[in-house]
Amino acid sequence: MNCEQVEELLSAYLDNALAPEERREVATHLQSCIKCCAMLAEFSRNDALLSRLPRVSPDPALRDRIFSSPEFLELTGTFDIGAEEQQDWTVPKLPTRSARRDISGRPQLIAIPGGRSTLPTPSVKPATQQRQPSRRRRNLVSLRALLIAIAAVVILAIGLGRLFSLNSWLHQTQTANNGAITPPAGSQQGGPLSAGMRLVFLSDGTLWSVLADGSSRQADRLTPANLMVAANWVVSPAQAGRTAGDMLAYIDLQGAFVHTIRSDGQQDTIIKQPLLKTGVQPTSVWDTDTGATILNSLAWSNDGSMLAFVADPTGTGQTRLYIYSTETGTVQMVPPSGTGSVSHPVWSPDGVRLAYELTNKGSISILDYNTQNHGVLTITGGINSNTNAGDTILTLDWSPSLDAPAITWSVGVIGHVHSIWVRRVGVSEAVEPQQLLAGNYAQAIYSRNGHNGLGSWLAVSSVSGHAGDLRRVDVTPGSGFVSLTSGKQVSFAQWSSDGAHVDYLDAFSSGQGAFHIINVITGVDSLIASAVVNDPAPAWSADGQELAYSTGTRIGVVNLQASIRTLLLNLKGVASTLTWSTTSPHQLVVAQRDVYQGLYLVDTQHNTSLQVDKQGANSPLVWTEIP
Repeated sequence: MNCEQVEELLSAYLDNALAPEERREVATHLQSCIKCCAMLAEFSRNDALLSRLPRVSPDPALRDRIFSSPEFLELTGTFDIGAEEQQDWTVPKLPTRSARRDISGRPQLIAIPGGRSTLPTPSVKPATQQRQPSRRRRNLVSLRALLIAIAAVVILAIGLGRLFSLNSWLHQTQTANNGAITPPAGSQQGGPLSAGMRLVFLSDGTLWSVLADGSSRQADRLTPANLMVAANWVVSPAQAGRTAGDMLAYIDLQGAFVHTIRSDGQQDTIIKQPLLKTGVQPTSVWDTDTGATILNSLAWSNDGSMLAFVADPTGTGQTRLYIYSTETGTVQMVPPSGTGSVSHPVWSPDGVRLAYELTNKGSISILDYNTQNHGVLTITGGINSNTNAGDTILTLDWSPSLDAPAITWSVGVIGHVHSIWVRRVGVSEAVEPQQLLAGNYAQAIYSRNGHNGLGSWLAVSSVSGHAGDLRRVDVTPGSGFVSLTSGKQVSFAQWSSDGAHVDYLDAFSSGQGAFHIINVITGVDSLIASAVVNDPAPAWSADGQELAYSTGTRIGVVNLQASIRTLLLNLKGVASTLTWSTTSPHQLVVAQRDVYQGLYLVDTQHNTSLQVDKQGANSPLVWTEIP
């Protein structure tokens, strides 16, 4: 589907009124289209706001308690006022000068029905003549009257403030970025989230966090409600002694700034480097190549101390690379190496080096920045040669080796991978890029854990324009390739989390294919199921011993330790996302949609499930930890 077709179906998509096949097509489009995702988030956000319209005026009981209290009646001298007249009060009826001392400088409070029109000041009954009180008594009376007047003003201000805030939310327009930074509103929970392992997901432009132990049945809002979070948010890597990261980074689509926030919802910090030029409307940029480059640039270093991102503060369309330090709170721009636009920064495993692409007048190069000596090294240039003028870099990454770091990349266009390369860095002698594979391949998938942690590619051959067999290519120069399948039509291949197995779909058609698992060491190819979908994608457990998949109507779990035994879960509904616990080897997290919408914790040993949230998620589920 194209954007125009999807836009017409977004309303029905939100109402769960589409046919299953049509819904899957819309969901697939939304996974890769920033423009349609933003429109869907705006529709959903307005629906949520309209369903949660707040009260504008204070509760009548509160008004009665204040204005009928003995203290108030004593201060105003209006013991004899009737109940019918009292119902008309909206502000305290102040006594005359004879009953109170010097109120000439005090403002009269005026009733504002609906928060807009102004009524005349209500008439004031003269107080009954009283014996002149002592000075101390007069001071106490004045103080009490002042406190009551302040309380009334606060009540009216709260009502008006909530009305105006709601109106601003529902009718806000994109304003020019003038370089000023407005601090984000506080999180919904008002304090730090409770400690423990949590799942974070994006819904309606807001990041939500839910406890993964089942102790809570409702997700907590992690990011402020007045921001619109872009899709490609990232979590910092897990540090020593932890199983998940504790910092997140995201881009606010409305303010065009990068934010960092702790996993407990505290210290939402705006990085003071504008992503766009002052005065530029963010909505006019996000659906361009420059906008996509910026939105896809967030990258944490392995130790979580640095965050890389790109920005275009000059408005020239030439993005620059920046590094934010979480320790010092400062931003450093990587020295430009000539003119051009920077994209796709990737950190080395040791967090010292940063590889990135530079495009200048159509010519693409790969560069390497060393954060210790601030040197910039050109890895290769002229990616799009005359032979394949339309080629780009499809995947850019690092080898897993800390002793002999290397950069590896694939070249081509989507659906036609022409070559795979590797080059060592950090050596004194001159080293040239080495070609690992050449030809015409339908896909090339890389994993640092591939082939038991050696770093390896999966390349799907192309036969007469159709997907063919699967080959393994390690990043070790001169290793050649190893054929993993024969006579197949491979689609959607991926490495297991430990790099010991590969799963793929064969003969994929109408959203389904035959599901296989290959043991990389033995070469054994096992057929798991005959009809498995690619949405949601199959998910490997953290130890690489279990694999969950969906047939569209059922969820299956493969246990490799039990001679590839398959278990069909009792959970009903259509899954949108699958992910495994990072702490429990037999706990699967399933996001359901449609009738059974929500997040479920599944015990794969006992085939039981527990719903932990009713909101559900179509975005990836990412683990965080709150110490």
